[in-house]
Formats: sequence, C-alpha cells, structure tokens
Amino acid sequence: MRTLIVASMVGASLVTTLGCSGRSPGATATGTITFAGTPAPAGIRVDFIPVAAGSSMSSGYTDDTGHYDLFFNANLRGVMPGDCVVRLSLMEATGPDGLPTVPPQLRGIRIPQHLGEQSQTIRVVKPGANVIDIDVTATP
Repeated sequence: MRTLIVASMVGASLVTTLGCSGRSPGATATGTITFAGTPAPAGIRVDFIPVAAGSSMSSGYTDDTGHYDLFFNANLRGVMPGDCVVRLSLMEATGPDGLPTVPPQLRGIRIPQHLGEQSQTIRVVKPGANVIDIDVTATP
C-alpha cells in the first residue's frame, strides 16, 4: 500500500511538472556565452530561473566553444517560457586533495555581479526554440 501511494505521488508530480505528454513545457534554449566576443571556456554553468513563482529552473554548462543547452534535469531538455533571471557561475571540480577547486580552463575567469549569484539580468524565453547569446562583458 505504501509503495502504491509513493508511486502515485511521483506520477502525479511528473504529470503536473511536464504535462500529460511527458515532454518539456513548450520551450528550448541554446546559445553561446562570450567574453568581449571570445567564446567562453567549457565549464561555465548557465541557469535560467523563471520569474513566475512555482516554475522549475533550467541549467546547462558551456562546452569548449562557449555553447550551452538548457535542461530541467539530466534527461529532460527545455526551459519554461517567460521572463527568466540569468545566472552564471563557474563549475567546481574536486582537486587531488579532495577539496573543491576550479578547473584550469576557468582560472582567471570572473563573472560580473550583474550575471553572478545575485543576478537580476532578465532574458525572455518564448515558446519554441530560442537562441539566447550572452556576452558577459555587456551590461544588462
């Protein structure tokens, strides 16, 4: 009985989050992160946080060409349409001593305040496919 209740709750949660189709809710977003026009290195985390309450955040990481693709989770590509706060951060790795460290390609990279942890930079995500390029040195 307990297993049935938990399974029902998980199923209901997925239907609420994804809709009956099991697909992402209407939008995808990709783009390129640049620093003064030069593609960002691999490992910059890109978060799109919907302004609308109760909506799920999407994240991705830049590859070695500065390109990112947003996902709700490891298996579900997409982003909620609407106004989203964009936040960038540096990926952390585990050093030989077991402590968090920044990978070599990210050393010296500084995320400006307007795109960092306290970001208020907004980008509009429209239903369908979106290409949202972000130049880190540009002001909001």
